[in-house]
Amino acid sequence: MILYLSSPQHTNLLDFTGFYEPDSEVPVKKMVGNFVLKQFVVYDMRSFAHFTDVVLDRPAFGDTDEEFAQAIEEFLTMYSARVTVICEGLTQAAPLFQALLDSGVGNIVCDTEIEGIQQEIRECLSGQGMTRYAAKERPDRAGGQEKYRFDCRNVVVVVIGSQARIGTTTAAVGLCAWLARVGASVCYVEAHAGGHLAALARGYEMKAEEGGWQFEGVRYRSTEPKGDVNFVVHDLGSDFAGKRELLENADIKLLVCGTKPYELGFTVRLQASLAGIYAYLLCPFVAEGMKDDLAEALQNDYHKVMFSEYQPELTDSDCNGKQYKNLIGKYIAG
Repeated sequence: MILYLSSPQHTNLLDFTGFYEPDSEVPVKKMVGNFVLKQFVVYDMRSFAHFTDVVLDRPAFGDTDEEFAQAIEEFLTMYSARVTVICEGLTQAAPLFQALLDSGVGNIVCDTEIEGIQQEIRECLSGQGMTRYAAKERPDRAGGQEKYRFDCRNVVVVVIGSQARIGTTTAAVGLCAWLARVGASVCYVEAHAGGHLAALARGYEMKAEEGGWQFEGVRYRSTEPKGDVNFVVHDLGSDFAGKRELLENADIKLLVCGTKPYELGFTVRLQASLAGIYAYLLCPFVAEGMKDDLAEALQNDYHKVMFSEYQPELTDSDCNGKQYKNLIGKYIAG
């Protein structure tokens, strides 16, 4: 599927492809307007994460050239979709052209005549894409992870959300995936009544084993693991009723907290319920310009604020690796 973000003057630019036909094998979703690419990547792209191609009409975006290229680079660290940029008249000597290549984009439509534009679009949307430009290769998001040594045993991490559907399970599973990838033995424990674990096991085709499942080095259970591991991550959901002792005695407490106006009340109540208890606040979907103010408002002597990047894939171990390392850094041996 193709997502086309278009300016009003180029709204019909892909009509010649035939992809809009009802029986097209590669349908197009067209959005026309004025956009800020970084905001779109952070707040809107998650609704289109299943699209295979994203076509960006440069005049549709209010970003500076530098911001535009940087937003594309950030996009490519989070999504696997192929990016095509339409920028009529852009020359290879222009700074934006080189910035696009450096960000990993080689599909660049530069011609100024309609026939030439259509030919370049055909190349970009072909199976191999445009091959005339040498774009910088993006590192494999599934590889190259640094390894660490862990001597700790059964370190208890609890993850709790300030409200339902705030991303508690995403944070817990992402932390487990990262720990396994950097060399730790880890067990995820579903410690709430949501009952999602069996569905996750089916969806990811996890390998069944006694008492639970195993997937990409992580053990998944609904009860405490048998035997020792470096870390046990308990996903408490948004309600720790009956689990106060587990929460208070945990070695690491991670609170997943919303920061939108309608979410802040839940965040403040969760903080108040854990007053005097050391914990980390992990806040998702925060615009860069808001982070300092929110950190100042929410951080105190006991609660340290961190900001998470959007994690479209539940088991993605890369996009929030820096935050996870800060969380468990003291347990890295040597």
